[in-house]
Amino acid sequence: MAIRTIVRLTPAKPKAGENVKLQVVAQHPNEPGTRKDAEGKVIPAKYINQVEVYFEGEKVAEAKPGPSTSANPLYGFMFKAEKAGTFTVKLKDSDGDTGEGTVKLELA
Repeated sequence: MAIRTIVRLTPAKPKAGENVKLQVVAQHPNEPGTRKDAEGKVIPAKYINQVEVYFEGEKVAEAKPGPSTSANPLYGFMFKAEKAGTFTVKLKDSDGDTGEGTVKLELA
């Protein structure tokens, strides 16, 4: 199952040299493996365990979340807007499912 990934920048069009916040929302249940269903059976663990951020193909940030992350998590990264280009965010979960989202950085 693909992980739906939404990526946005704040501000949408920063000035050169201004800080920009990249936010990533992942639609994912993030089950920690400790909860039980209505019948009392343990729900298997399935959570996002890798977040990688690329700018123009070069990895610029990564995070390794664990099983305690909430469902539909929001990840945030700060960057300095130095030049226009494209951010690509790649997600992977503990079952090997992946997701990807992109956003273009345009300078004001």
